[in-house]
Amino acid sequence: MPKTKTLIYYMGSFTFETMEKLLNKLRSAKDFNEMKKPARKRLYSTFVESIDNIFKYAASNTADLNSPKVAPMILVERMADQYSVTSGNMVLNDDIGDLTFKLDRVNQLDNEALKSLYEDVINKEAGVDDRGAGLGLITMALRTDVDINFSFSPLDETYSYFKMQIIING
Repeated sequence: MPKTKTLIYYMGSFTFETMEKLLNKLRSAKDFNEMKKPARKRLYSTFVESIDNIFKYAASNTADLNSPKVAPMILVERMADQYSVTSGNMVLNDDIGDLTFKLDRVNQLDNEALKSLYEDVINKEAGVDDRGAGLGLITMALRTDVDINFSFSPLDETYSYFKMQIIING
């Protein structure tokens, strides 16, 4: 059984400063720098999209955001020739249906269909209440050869904890 090595693990609030520190930590990791350039670019892009999604879309309430139950988190692990980027954050239960639809959609499409969907979405005009067209999810789906794993754990009647894992071949 391959040994898992943690390159980055962070749990807590996400600020621009935090994001910059996390990006610097990844860029300076020995394992990251030993990757072939195409794989390194896929991992970096996925990491950036993951922390950007947390920063932009994580729901917050009055709960203790330092609690492991609700705090946003990001984890990058290496297992043999694969890298895993796992992110987690609170979301509104009202947003679960839309998020599930977008994730199921990208998981069902092959690369050509994903590229076509990307073009369709990027050329569509955003609505007033549009918080995102799923471009980040499409981009991440293009970076992996396997489905994006995701789950929702209910916290209360308003919030759930959303976890997503993307596997990158190194």
